[in-house]
Amino acid sequence: MIEDRFESIRSFVAVAQRLSFVEAAETLRIDSSTLSRRIRRLEKTLGVRLFNRNTRHVVLTEAGAIYLVRCLDILARLDEADAAISSLSGDPRGVLHLTLPVAFGQRHITPALPEFLALYPRINLELFFTDRFVDVLEENIDVAVRIGKLRDSQLIARKLAPNRRVLCASLDYLNRYGRPEKPEDLEKHNCLIFSLLATGNTWHFSCGEKQVNVPVQGRIVSDNAEALYQAALSGCGIALLATFIVGKDLRCGRLLTVLDEWTTPQTDIFAVFAPGRYVPSKIRVFVDFLIERFRGVPYWEL
Repeated sequence: MIEDRFESIRSFVAVAQRLSFVEAAETLRIDSSTLSRRIRRLEKTLGVRLFNRNTRHVVLTEAGAIYLVRCLDILARLDEADAAISSLSGDPRGVLHLTLPVAFGQRHITPALPEFLALYPRINLELFFTDRFVDVLEENIDVAVRIGKLRDSQLIARKLAPNRRVLCASLDYLNRYGRPEKPEDLEKHNCLIFSLLATGNTWHFSCGEKQVNVPVQGRIVSDNAEALYQAALSGCGIALLATFIVGKDLRCGRLLTVLDEWTTPQTDIFAVFAPGRYVPSKIRVFVDFLIERFRGVPYWEL
C-alpha cells in the first residue's frame, strides 16, 4: 500500500509539473490510461478533485496546487533519504537520468559509456539528448551537461572542459567566395547560423583590446550543430563551430579556419546537478568519471 501511494504521488507530480497526461505518461514510461487510473484512484482516496481537465487542457485545482507543494516536499525528503544511504554504500546503483547536448553528448559522452557501465554494473542510464534548456529540478534530472553560461546559481556545477569555437569552411567554399580578411567581411558571406546561440545572429569577436560585433546572415539556420557541420563540409558556407565537433576535420584539412587572429568569447562545458546534504554516489562517480576523461587539454584539441 505504501509503495502504491508513492507511485500515485509520483504520477500526480509528473502530471502537475507538465500539465499533460501524455507527456507525464511518456516520462513515467506507462500508458496514459494507466496514469489516468492512478490519478482517479488518488482523487477518490483524498476525496477531492486535483485537476480540471478536458480534451485540450489540464489545470490544477486549488486543492491540487496545495497538494503539489506538499508532495514535492515529500519526494525531496525521500530522495534525500535515499541519497544518504546510497552515499554510505561503496556500490553505486540505480537509474541515472542524464540530459546531454546533442553534438557533445553523441560524440564525446556516448562513446565513454561502455567503460563507465563496466566500472559500475549496478548503474543504469536514461539519456535525454537536447540542446534546449532543461530544468534539472522540475524534470527529475540527476546530471545535466551544459555548454556556456550557467543560469542556475542554486545548482552545483563542475567544469569538465573548455569549449573553444572557431570559424571554419571547406576549401571549396573559400575557393569560390574568398577568405574573409576581417570580421566585417562576414556580412558578405553565407554564414551557417546556430539558432540557439545566446547572441542570436550576432557573432562577437576580439583581438587583443579590439572587439567587434558582426550581424551575420545566411541561407541555413538550424538548432542542430551537427546539421551546420555537415553543411560546412558540403561547402555551403562559413560556420562558427566548437572544436569538439570539427577538431578532426581541421587536422586533416577537410575544413579550414579563417580569421585565426580573432577569437570568440570563451565558454566552458559543465556537469550540473541539484544541491543536497547528500550527493548520491551514482551522481558522484559519474561526474568524477567525466572530469577524469576530459582532464587537461581536451583530446579533440590535440
